[in-house]
Amino acid sequence: MQPLAHDAVTIDPSRRNSASWIDDGQKYAVIALSVKLDDPVPIQEMTPNHWAFADARFAMPTHWREWLGTIRTEEVEDSNLFLLSKMRSDVPEVVDAETAELKRHAGHFYAGLLLASPFSPAHKPVMLAGYRHRGEINVRSQDDYDPAIPSMVRHYPPVTLAELQLAAKIASQIAAIETAFPAGGHWRLFRVLHLYLETRTIRDNMDRLHQYCRCIEGLIVSEPGQGRNRFKSRTELFIGPRHHTLMGEAYDVRSDVEHLYENKHLEVFDRVARLELVKKLEMLEYIARSALMRILLDSKLWPHFASTDALKAFWALSENERRTLWGATINPTDALADFDPRYIHDGQLGGP
Repeated sequence: MQPLAHDAVTIDPSRRNSASWIDDGQKYAVIALSVKLDDPVPIQEMTPNHWAFADARFAMPTHWREWLGTIRTEEVEDSNLFLLSKMRSDVPEVVDAETAELKRHAGHFYAGLLLASPFSPAHKPVMLAGYRHRGEINVRSQDDYDPAIPSMVRHYPPVTLAELQLAAKIASQIAAIETAFPAGGHWRLFRVLHLYLETRTIRDNMDRLHQYCRCIEGLIVSEPGQGRNRFKSRTELFIGPRHHTLMGEAYDVRSDVEHLYENKHLEVFDRVARLELVKKLEMLEYIARSALMRILLDSKLWPHFASTDALKAFWALSENERRTLWGATINPTDALADFDPRYIHDGQLGGP
């Protein structure tokens, strides 16, 4: 990130909303995305710290065009969805703790959207931060995000208004956990969350499957030598008792990747076997994402999943106590509702 002072962004008048998303004297942090949208998203406050709007355009100033380069500038200007945090400031032109807070809220909003939706952007999302003064929107900093990798099962699903509203709620919960200071801290929960977000950007299918397994492992805690058995038995809490074969096979693949035995799955191209790996990958992502959403949205679960010691105590509870706290199970095969191998070519599977 390289902040540049007093570069003004102009707004393309051919797009709706113009500059109505920011007032004079306000600071902002906004994440610009190029995504598929089916619902109109007029500018709206979803929480006191999170706004969203669509179909408005940044026209980057000349200096930034030279710095970012033509291709990246065009990508930013083609963005059609914006996740916004803003506030009025006595010193809008100063980059300070207010700016950092706005960027933190906008970042949480993006994390919430990755949990609320299996979307993938067309190119790298960008966070811009700055202020508006005398009608001009000034950009003071720019940060890029690695893009989420498209699913082979759900090809560029649209981001919906309901998902944006859910994302804003998740973002507020993340901020609340940061200030809750549960006993033992919240390092483990946030480590699993960050691991999930990072995994959405990994291109290699086997590595992504491996890391989604680790996300789930981070929520169950297993003793040395009990990893596979615990992975099968404790995930019953999340998905019910009828998926032991799936979870056992998934854990075996995870172990092969961990110990550099991917050749068992990749040395000879077998389309049917590769498609089975894709199905496991999709279901593991769905389990990890659904479990994290459940935990973040339900404050009763925060103390139980915040730290390693808290998790050990949680899994020491009786099954009925855990079930009462957790609630209904999810069905991992819901992740395969759009699975159609006719639309997955061999090249996507690593074949010739």
